[in-house]
Amino acid sequence: MPLLPDRIDTERLVLRAFRPEDVPHIVPLIGDWEVARWLARVPYPYLEADGRAWVALSEAMRADGSGLNLLAVRRTDGRPVGGVGLTVETGEIGYWLGRPHQGVGYGTEMAGAIVCAAFDTVGLDAVCAFTDPANDRSRRVLERLGFAYGGRREHDFALRGGLRPAHHYDLTAARWRDLHQG
Repeated sequence: MPLLPDRIDTERLVLRAFRPEDVPHIVPLIGDWEVARWLARVPYPYLEADGRAWVALSEAMRADGSGLNLLAVRRTDGRPVGGVGLTVETGEIGYWLGRPHQGVGYGTEMAGAIVCAAFDTVGLDAVCAFTDPANDRSRRVLERLGFAYGGRREHDFALRGGLRPAHHYDLTAARWRDLHQG
């Protein structure tokens, strides 16, 4: 079982484990249709019960080593801005940002931190991500980090109608190190 961190610090953010007291703050962020519509596994409308279930699931995944889900909060004021996660078995990463916090580089900062943890802490050789074909912002985040486009694939958008076409992206640990540690 890999050792999964419960906190990752970046330049402007602290990525930390979700807590029950976070639920009232994350529900309006992820519950915004303009955020939720891009996410494969987020119910809409997103209710406080969904947030509580997410906190419990995140705790269980970290405890059994199957996944790492972290809340991103600003270092300056502790205000939640979004979330980021890694499924260890598949190497899939995912991320979301509340609408008020989009467009300032937090997505790239969060995703870069979880990729770094996947390679340097968890020891994965590669990670992947899926995006909705129309989600240009997410595509740009992945491209900035060095992910390579792997084509269109079916992906499980369970809460949005099952399998749907998605864009698949891959990044190897070797490529990451060449791009970011050289």
